[in-house]
Amino acid sequence: MNTTFASALNTMTPGDAVMCLAAGTVELALDDAPESMRWQWFADLLDSQWGLTGRLGPILTEQIISELEQVARMCRASAQHPLDPQGWISAYQSTAVLVEDPAVVSADALHLALSAVNDIALEATDTSHPDFSVAVTLAFEALTSAVDVDREVSKSWILTAIGEWVTRTESAQAGLRSAQSCTNADNRQIANASVVSAGCSEKPLLKVRGNA
Repeated sequence: MNTTFASALNTMTPGDAVMCLAAGTVELALDDAPESMRWQWFADLLDSQWGLTGRLGPILTEQIISELEQVARMCRASAQHPLDPQGWISAYQSTAVLVEDPAVVSADALHLALSAVNDIALEATDTSHPDFSVAVTLAFEALTSAVDVDREVSKSWILTAIGEWVTRTESAQAGLRSAQSCTNADNRQIANASVVSAGCSEKPLLKVRGNA
């Protein structure tokens, strides 16, 4: 992800930010990020304190919350292993019916939130490596459409969600660098041991590249 987007967002309206996401100016689901991490972040976008249920809780019905939490659980399960497509089909069908409810259609935030869940289920039905860029855009639009929410507040909500992604990817990359560093150190130790075991201990040790 382009981390400068978070800074740029400070000068955007929430609507502009959503348009940037929709246009592909920023891509949250980085191809080189672990797939399990993407599934976990999508799940949290639905049902965490900084996600849809946390932010829109006061206006959500129990049925809508149930749908959001159900798909979030399926996302978390998918981080471990692929789910039976029939489960995703069922989730798609149930959200498709609910999203057409007149009470939902008349409330932008509700309609957008359910549409995001519906899109996740559809993508997961079609492929084991879904592209959730549309779902993310819909979810962010839901956050900006909440009634009586100031623009600056909704902007901060989006910033928090993006910040969660940046923090997780940076942590994962740091972990990979640390693991690679340990591997390199182990390789140097093995190389040194090989030099000694070859009888070189009776002579000045050969200098192994990279060994301090």
